[in-house]
Amino acid sequence: MEMTRTTAAGWHTYNDTGQLLAELDLTDEDMTRARETTEDHIRAWHLAQVRAEQDRTQADLAQVMGVSQPRVSALERGELDTVTLSTLRSYVHALGGKLRVVADFGDREYRLK
Repeated sequence: MEMTRTTAAGWHTYNDTGQLLAELDLTDEDMTRARETTEDHIRAWHLAQVRAEQDRTQADLAQVMGVSQPRVSALERGELDTVTLSTLRSYVHALGGKLRVVADFGDREYRLK
């Protein structure tokens, strides 16, 4: 896939992702962090979609949960590292769902909630 990005010298076209990543000089840690952040945003987007399908607003949900609307907004933006388990549980319950927490050790899993 061909990609283009802006540099100080103008536009530069790359023929593959590897070429672009090599020039950006990203470490494996950078890539892992970016991947995890992207996954958080996707998960949060799915939660927001459930809310939207129910024609609920963030303010409605916040009132039911007993939190502020900005707190619901942060959750739906994917800021999941700052969300407590009880807030996430309240969000899911307010939408009629059930939150499940699983500890995954590779060769075995334990359902905690």
